[in-house]
Amino acid sequence: MKNNLIAVFTVFTIGLMAQGNSPFSINGPGDVFGTNFNNNFSQAGIGASTKYHNQVNPLNPASYSAIKFTIGEIGVFSSTNTYQLNGISDTKNHTNLSGFTLGFPLGNNWGMAMGITPYSKQNYSYFIPVQLEDLSEVQYIYEGNGGLSNVFLGTGYKYKGISLGVNGTFLFGRLEETSKVRYNNDEFKSVRFQDFSNVKGFSWNTGVQYETDLNEELFITAGATYALQTEFSTSNHRKANYFSVTDIENSNGKVVSAEFHETDYIINTENTPTEGTLTLPQNVQAGVTIGEQDHWTLSLEAAFSEWENYSLNSSENILKNSRKVILGGSIIPNIQAQGKSNYWKSIKYNFGLKYGLSEVVYKNEQLPEYGINIGFNLPLRKFKYETETFGSMVNISLGYMHRGNGAATSINEDYLNLNLSIILNDKWFIKRKFN
Repeated sequence: MKNNLIAVFTVFTIGLMAQGNSPFSINGPGDVFGTNFNNNFSQAGIGASTKYHNQVNPLNPASYSAIKFTIGEIGVFSSTNTYQLNGISDTKNHTNLSGFTLGFPLGNNWGMAMGITPYSKQNYSYFIPVQLEDLSEVQYIYEGNGGLSNVFLGTGYKYKGISLGVNGTFLFGRLEETSKVRYNNDEFKSVRFQDFSNVKGFSWNTGVQYETDLNEELFITAGATYALQTEFSTSNHRKANYFSVTDIENSNGKVVSAEFHETDYIINTENTPTEGTLTLPQNVQAGVTIGEQDHWTLSLEAAFSEWENYSLNSSENILKNSRKVILGGSIIPNIQAQGKSNYWKSIKYNFGLKYGLSEVVYKNEQLPEYGINIGFNLPLRKFKYETETFGSMVNISLGYMHRGNGAATSINEDYLNLNLSIILNDKWFIKRKFN
């Protein structure tokens, strides 16, 4: 299984791209994703106060101290977004790899993890039609594409009930903004401007957890995680070229307008880029979890992000500070259940609710958002080493999120999200015994 985990990581890092579809991704670095790893997503973003011996929780690196097995997780994320304005609606869907992580113990109460995950995605397109004096039409078109991803490496250590951890991260990716002036006649030349920002840089986030027993059965864990406001370097260039618009017949026999772009650029600064900065805000999340080991948990957490300090190459920022409250939990009826008829008792059932104010502003109003998530951890074949029982699992999680105030004159978004992942558990570095 060791070779399988490494092979999965290699293939995944080649194919990873951030995902998302939202008209609001025109703001900031695009639509920002919370962690899509199973234990966080299925509980609506819970993670500051939770820890697992058989799953990785990158949201709080202090939780790595609880890792007892070699863990690999890889998943697929699918999002269907329906947005409405003035009675008009549109639906977009996107499916992609959601993240990969590899964790393993370094000793008693000491663990580490590494992985790669999408951070944000730009994906928008809109136009403004204007009628000229000769009654012909010109369209001003604005489009965005690209996204950012994170590679992380972290460690966590526990001493007398207190766990401390830190993640080092490398952020990278490209943000692309395109603007066009498109004429529907041959009297004027249509023109396209493309602005590219290549982003890269290092950052870190840290976490702390404190766990104690309430009695022989119940425990309580308090935790917090913090990410510092960080400036990343950007390399920026612009391209511009003319293009023409012609009606053609597509494969379905329908006449559509097509753009034919000239290969000679009127502006091209790719070989002489300008340097800039991308500033991402500080984030803090904290809360408490109460539960019974291997049976049930209940968590309450709050999160805050200072998006008013966001900046890309000193451009104007209209984002507001976001805040939310999250309630999540899980239950396993009987983790030791055996036999096919009792299989449902060994499944871990997760749920999560969240409510708060997003960073998005529309018509000078900060938009609220709320959501509900559920998840199922389906255990595969179990193995036993000495007194420890471990095994891999398949995870299925569903989520619904609404962003908007519900008014017909405001943009309202409804997300239906599906998260599928597999977690592989194994025992590495076993000292073998011979008689």
